[in-house]
Amino acid sequence: MQSNMFGRKGFCTGQVLLVLALFSGQLFADTSGGQAAILKGDFPRAFKEFKTDADKGIAHAQAVVGVMLHLGQGVKRNLPQAFSWYKKAAEQGYEAGVANVGIMYYKGAGTPQDDVKAYAWLDLASYIRGGREHNAKARAASFLSPAQLKKARQLAASLRKKFDKK
Repeated sequence: MQSNMFGRKGFCTGQVLLVLALFSGQLFADTSGGQAAILKGDFPRAFKEFKTDADKGIAHAQAVVGVMLHLGQGVKRNLPQAFSWYKKAAEQGYEAGVANVGIMYYKGAGTPQDDVKAYAWLDLASYIRGGREHNAKARAASFLSPAQLKKARQLAASLRKKFDKK
């Protein structure tokens, strides 16, 4: 595994926060009252409201539940559960979920660290978000051997096919 001047931990923390900031307006567009609860600072109620929608399969609510579990807002911090909710949103093609799945695989947060999967999910995020995750994908690639990179590109192509069918 190669190292780089930014380091895995610092990169991922910044990327997670960036993804959360980029999508905060989209994530909090709901009809259940979760947004109002957040604006009032009532994070436990907001979590409950968004969790209700997340359980119904609403992708943006699933991503919000992931964020709240990731940060420990209104609920005890739980990275494996956050990863699970991000992945549910990602599997529906929800952009913030896709990017956060890639970042969590990269960091090994809430899931075993896996640079092949990180590359593939960040590739998908870059694909659906017009290249915004290009640098993150390149950084993940820097940790891969040529054989791993080939495998990662195959997985990325498979994820793109699934996304294109949505």
